[in-house]
Amino acid sequence: MPEDETPTTARDGASVGGEVARVRTPITMDAAALELEAALRAAGVTELERGMCCLLLAQIALEIAGGSACDNHNPGNLTANDQGSRDFFRPQWFIVDPTSPQKLIDLHNEMEAGRAPRAFRSYPDFPSGFADHVKALVHTFPTIIDAARTGDAVNVAGAIRSSRYTPGINVPRVARSLDSLQRQFLAKGLFAALPLAGAPPAPPDLSRFSSSG
Repeated sequence: MPEDETPTTARDGASVGGEVARVRTPITMDAAALELEAALRAAGVTELERGMCCLLLAQIALEIAGGSACDNHNPGNLTANDQGSRDFFRPQWFIVDPTSPQKLIDLHNEMEAGRAPRAFRSYPDFPSGFADHVKALVHTFPTIIDAARTGDAVNVAGAIRSSRYTPGINVPRVARSLDSLQRQFLAKGLFAALPLAGAPPAPPDLSRFSSSG
């Protein structure tokens, strides 16, 4: 994810922000659906459709483990510039020692090499976090929204990688996960007030991808 240097401004005009504690802020997918739809509408995204929104929600679900691993009201795991003036928190792998899990040690080493984030954006509440997530999609990663409009999980996974939202993903694996989540959300009736375009989604066609993604 791109780093952000946009200042957060206090009422007196002074820039504020800095490092804050990492706090777990879980959210249910039902609540996330409501926040996502509200943020999309507020951002002026038109012609919302149920399958589209379920795919955008599925992307969020993968980022935050179905809502159980969301920190500081950041549903899209947007990164931050720790030299800027936006509130940010450090990832679990920022400081490690020999007793740390190997996965965190590996991520720490990737961070030191500039290949993993050093900081993530922190928000005071979910409306703020979802609004910023949708803003990033609209202005920086519009191809993800365009792909979601097709209702095709493979297109969305490809856009997530090609837009460099998460450049290293295995597209076939992520497409399968997005497709499964989209079907779950549709079956659960999320975004039920929105129109559903066409028939239920077909199984993802992964034939154009190699097994390595």
